Amino acid sequence: MMLAVPGPLPAAALELRPSLRRYLGTVKWSLLPIVVLLAALLFRGGGFGAIVSLSVIVLASAVVPTWFRRAAIAVTADEVAVTGLLRTRRVPRSAVASVITVALPRTHKNSRSMAHLYVLDGGGRRIARMKGSRWVEDDMRRLIATLGVETRKLGRLPSARALARRYPHAVPLLERYPVLAGALVVVPAVAAIFALSLELSS
Repeated sequence: MMLAVPGPLPAAALELRPSLRRYLGTVKWSLLPIVVLLAALLFRGGGFGAIVSLSVIVLASAVVPTWFRRAAIAVTADEVAVTGLLRTRRVPRSAVASVITVALPRTHKNSRSMAHLYVLDGGGRRIARMKGSRWVEDDMRRLIATLGVETRKLGRLPSARALARRYPHAVPLLERYPVLAGALVVVPAVAAIFALSLELSS
C-alpha cells in the first residue's frame, strides 16, 4: 500500500495528470472483445456495420486522447481544481478534510488490486479521485504530501461497494453496482451482434 510523504506544502502549486500509458497497459486485455466486435462489424457487417464500427472508433479516438490531454488535478495555496473532459471543478483548499487510500480489485474480488485515492470534504463528499488504472502511485504520494491533511489507509477492500458502505458519497453509482456498468456495455454489444446477424442473413 502507498506510504504518505510527510510535510504539508501549503503554498506550493502542484499539477498532476493521468498516465495514458498506464491506462492502455491496464485495459488492453479487457478491450480485446470490443476490438474483435468492431472488426467484425467493419469487415463483415455491410454498410450498417461499417457505419457503426467507424462511428465508435472515431468517437473513442477523439474522446480518450482529449480526456487525457485535459484531465488534471491542480493544487494551489487557495484551491483544488479538478479538470475533466468538459469542465473544471474548483473548491477552496480549506474544504479538503481528508484523503482516503485503498486498494480495490480491477474486476472481481479475487483479481489484482490497484491503488486508489479519494480526496474528501468534511461531509465525506468526493472532491477528487485518482484511480490506479489511470494515475501512478508517485503522483498519489505527491498529492498527499501537498495537501497535508489526515490520510486514512484502508488497505485492500473486496469491492468499490464495500468502500461505499463506509463513504457513501465518495463512490459513483456505476462503480457501486458494476452490473449496471456492464449492462451499458453488454446491451449495445448484443444489439450490434443481433443487427450484424440480420444483415448477414439477408
